[in-house]
Amino acid sequence: MLTASLAAKLIRQILVDYNFWPTSESDSPLRITRSTTVLTDAAILSRDASMRRAAVGDITPPYKAPNRRIEYKTLDQTFKPLVASALLTVQTIAQSVQDGTNGLEMLEIPIEQSEFLVQLYSAFKQLANHQVCYVIDGDADSSDVYTGLFITGESIDGQVIIAQTLLIQT
Repeated sequence: MLTASLAAKLIRQILVDYNFWPTSESDSPLRITRSTTVLTDAAILSRDASMRRAAVGDITPPYKAPNRRIEYKTLDQTFKPLVASALLTVQTIAQSVQDGTNGLEMLEIPIEQSEFLVQLYSAFKQLANHQVCYVIDGDADSSDVYTGLFITGESIDGQVIIAQTLLIQT
């Protein structure tokens, strides 16, 4: 297990080279924070609402988050399909490089993405009570494009490490 400062430092180092969540249609860089209190549903919804308000800016009437709900997933449920997809892309592009259709530089982004996902998974796996929370629109008729993403885990010194972003998904 890691201390909070070491875990935050490790995750920030991972985010230096590549910091884009693969299921978002826009740049959705993860932001790392620490908390001395357990992240409750209310705290997650509050953080999500703050990210949504920041994303839309000052508008009239003010943005009001839709009815939302939280979906909890394990690290494996979240990361395994993303890594598998990234590696399939690497394999496909590697074949096109071998065939001469594409240059070697075409492998840079998919390899960085797979490395990012594996390293982020590994970092959070070293923390206790790790989980992934998606804050999604609770109303099927709503056209809200935002999904809050929170990856959390507890350090050995009792702090909660949070990687959070707002995904754009239409």
